[in-house]
Amino acid sequence: MGPVRTRGIVRVTAAAVALGLVVAGCGKDEQKSSTTSTSTSTSTSTSTSTSTTTSAVAAPAGEHNYETLLIKAADIPAIGAPWTGDTPKTTLDPAPPDVTQTFTSGTNAINVSIIIADDAAQAATALTGAANSVPSQVTGTPVPLPAVTPDATVTIGTSPDGKSAMAALLFTVDRTVVVIVFGSGPGDLSPVPQDYTETVGKAQVAAIQAALPNLK
Repeated sequence: MGPVRTRGIVRVTAAAVALGLVVAGCGKDEQKSSTTSTSTSTSTSTSTSTSTTTSAVAAPAGEHNYETLLIKAADIPAIGAPWTGDTPKTTLDPAPPDVTQTFTSGTNAINVSIIIADDAAQAATALTGAANSVPSQVTGTPVPLPAVTPDATVTIGTSPDGKSAMAALLFTVDRTVVVIVFGSGPGDLSPVPQDYTETVGKAQVAAIQAALPNLK
């Protein structure tokens, strides 16, 4: 899986989370659910990158800096070339807010998306919405990964076209929902190691635990 598919699933997931909150009667705007149908295209790098960029806005002065929740490139174990991250993108409207960043190392990519719910109960409900969006983007069966968090699951497989290895790690930390998507370049079908997803997941948990108290 290349960066294009990685970014695609993150935007779909953020919309699915909001939809889950609406269904649960948590008072989120239904406009967010409509984003799902307009964010699923991953046919070309240009269209996906444009979809991601235009839906993201910088946090205005005085707003929470959600970017502090993201893992740092230096905290991701190297698998060759050092990981480098693109510019984080924060979406504030429509709610719930989310922040995303893509890290690359050669042809490998990791995309992190963090959705910030109102409370832990809403995050738990939203996790179901996020999980429901994964099968359309990553093949495989989700399995528990409790070493990351009690509700963490990881799906290790390939892109739907079977051309790239792919994995998706989902979990909650307090009132946040985290989706981490791992992918290799076209033609690389070596499965993403589960212990590697666990290591990255734990580092992301630590980053949220350190930053979230400052956002309350």
